Amino acid sequence: MTLDSIDLTLWLFAVLLEGVVLAVVLWRRIYRTLPVFSSFLAWCLLSDAGMAAMQRIPHAYLPATLVNITVDALFQLAILLELGRTVVRHNRVSPPSRAVFFLLIAAAAVLAMTLNRWKIPTEWPLLNLIYMVLLQFLATLRLVFLLTLVWWSSLLKLRWNTRELRIMTGLGLYILVTFLVVVLHAHDMSGVQYHWLDQLLVASYLWALCLWMLASTTKVAEQ
Repeated sequence: MTLDSIDLTLWLFAVLLEGVVLAVVLWRRIYRTLPVFSSFLAWCLLSDAGMAAMQRIPHAYLPATLVNITVDALFQLAILLELGRTVVRHNRVSPPSRAVFFLLIAAAAVLAMTLNRWKIPTEWPLLNLIYMVLLQFLATLRLVFLLTLVWWSSLLKLRWNTRELRIMTGLGLYILVTFLVVVLHAHDMSGVQYHWLDQLLVASYLWALCLWMLASTTKVAEQ
């Protein structure tokens, strides 16, 4: 298979899985307890259609991509917050104190910033430069939120329902791989010879979708 055919196959498979997961979420009425997660699945389908259409307008594709990755990241952050609120209600505990929350965020931010090291290609055109900086910022921000939630949950030894745990696992894997791919691309691993990194990112998203499918079709049980 050529590079283009592999990319097209992965994209079509992802769209198919998104549609199936969204259908199951609506059928089982999971949107009642996880409205942000359900909205994110709908957004993914709309985003796929929109970005496919934007490929016919080359001069608008990059600005559309900037909007797309921003909304996508904001949705993922909102899902993490939604899962955090859900696990708080399930365990009937108080939200974390501001001091503990600040310390966890600070520790996660230091770790993420250390791993990234923020290489900015100043010789790039302005929009491309904004794209790379935005990618690094959003990837780092998502990792900080993810680590904060995981550390806080572990610190309090909170119990997770199977559904939320699988959603969290899938999203967490995708956030980690996104951060890894963005950092490697920013540090000179870009171009056609490193396109396998982008395919790795899509593969991690497909795995997340499979976990979300499993989460949507199984009964809620405590872990």
